[in-house]
Amino acid sequence: MYYLDDPKETQFIDPADMQFSSLPSYDERWFEDVHAIFTLENVKEQDKVMMGMLASLGIEKGKPYNPDEKTKKAMRQAVIDAYYYMQKRILHSADTSRTWWEGKHWGNGMFADKNSGFSFIYENLIDIDTRAERYFIGTYYPQKLGPQPATQYLFALADEDGNELEAGKTYSFTMPANAPIKQFWSLIIYDVETWAFIYTPEKLPGLSSAIDGETMQKNRDGSTTLYFGPKAPKGKKSNWIPTGGKKPLPVLRVYGGTEKFWDKSWTMPDVKLVK
Repeated sequence: MYYLDDPKETQFIDPADMQFSSLPSYDERWFEDVHAIFTLENVKEQDKVMMGMLASLGIEKGKPYNPDEKTKKAMRQAVIDAYYYMQKRILHSADTSRTWWEGKHWGNGMFADKNSGFSFIYENLIDIDTRAERYFIGTYYPQKLGPQPATQYLFALADEDGNELEAGKTYSFTMPANAPIKQFWSLIIYDVETWAFIYTPEKLPGLSSAIDGETMQKNRDGSTTLYFGPKAPKGKKSNWIPTGGKKPLPVLRVYGGTEKFWDKSWTMPDVKLVK
């Protein structure tokens, strides 16, 4: 990317073995990023109140940003507090409407606003906290979410006993045979601390029935049991997702769920603690 009055020659880079930092920095650098964004982006009507608050911190469109050490210290603590507030909202949510199956511990990872969109803007208010929670864990949501979208994400926020998943432990998940899914499913293990992939030497954040279906072991009844943890269980490496010692967040992705999936007449088991 370059400014139009200063064109650059296009470079072609193979990023296959490169890592790029694309996550927010939850310290005073967070405000540096905010300044960089709002200096370039147009301000919408709904942003003007926030822009006024940012101005009180020395963040103004088109002006240099140079907070003193006292301000940086306060900003750092504010971002840390916000981070833990959002983590608590997500991991200990009192909103039971996001539970996918009654009695299970799978949550709706694609929850939208009351208008089936992702703006969280209503006639009389903007639902700031829920919108912050939505975009705290992801971006690139569709403009509208239909009643049976092509993709659904389910978050396992606890094991079958209702306990939080722990770092360093091994867990299993069994996908029943003949699941009501037209295309494929995948299980991705995210890092709860970052809500991003877990980077390990195996370079394997998840397994998919489409890509790994031929190599994953099947149970006698046709179901598939996957394992995730620091080490592969003996004889189960083809069905194992490494967690690198991180606290895991299992996310099941369903591509092309059928009516039985959406009306919830079909269910699948919770994640189980192995050891």
